[in-house]
Amino acid sequence: MKKSILLDVLKITVVLGLVWLAFAYFSGKLNTDLDLSISVANEEKLGKVLVDDVLLNDSKIKLETNPIVDSAVQSITKRLVKSIGLTDYQYTIRVIKSEEINAFTMPGGNIFVYSGLLKFAESPDEVAAVLAHEIGHAENKHVVKRLAKELGVALLFSILSGGDAVVLNEVARTATSTVFDREQEREADDYCMSLMEKAKLNPKSLATFFRRVDEMTGDVDNNMEIIMTHPNNNSRIKNALEYKLKPNFKTESFNMNWQRVIDSVNAGDEKASNDSIK
Repeated sequence: MKKSILLDVLKITVVLGLVWLAFAYFSGKLNTDLDLSISVANEEKLGKVLVDDVLLNDSKIKLETNPIVDSAVQSITKRLVKSIGLTDYQYTIRVIKSEEINAFTMPGGNIFVYSGLLKFAESPDEVAAVLAHEIGHAENKHVVKRLAKELGVALLFSILSGGDAVVLNEVARTATSTVFDREQEREADDYCMSLMEKAKLNPKSLATFFRRVDEMTGDVDNNMEIIMTHPNNNSRIKNALEYKLKPNFKTESFNMNWQRVIDSVNAGDEKASNDSIK
């Protein structure tokens, strides 16, 4: 009798295990198919709608227009993009006026970096590391995958044909606040370090940037938004520090005065503050 009961329990356990494996397999396949159904062309359209119709129409978002700052960011961007090689995207990187230390990626190769991050960075190499990390998210299609998972492909397609303002704002909010999982962060980090090496920049700049972020979190946690959108940990810093460079690797410094860039950001902040007082 006992043997019969144990045998029945074993059979049920095996069946349930097979059902779980089947569910996991087909669920993963379904998610993969959903990702593949969003073409690059549709992703670019999605990015354009979210950026042009939502973000750039938001009165709270002010773009940095200082020519010195713009020139510096474009110089960094040009060097990174040139080193990517073949890519699906035409990258557009904009600077948002904000004290937040943050950067985020939108669909279609649209990347935003906050002026607070520029002021926090000690060199253009650190900014390049953050942008290379964001490019890693774009190249691995992390943003689109997360949007498809959280909101569904049908909703994303609906806004391409003229979604209402509520839907647009919800998709934009989800995109800008998306927290990537550990695997996606690792993929973005790996891509970042490889791209930095190709651009003849030291990949360890990613580690030095995040280590200083960690050290300062307790003092300026209200502005350290990058911690929320890019969860940091010691293993990520360790991996960047231990990244194996090619034996003949040599860095090529940016030909720019970084302190002048920071001063330009500060001058713009002071002018904006004075204008608001008036």
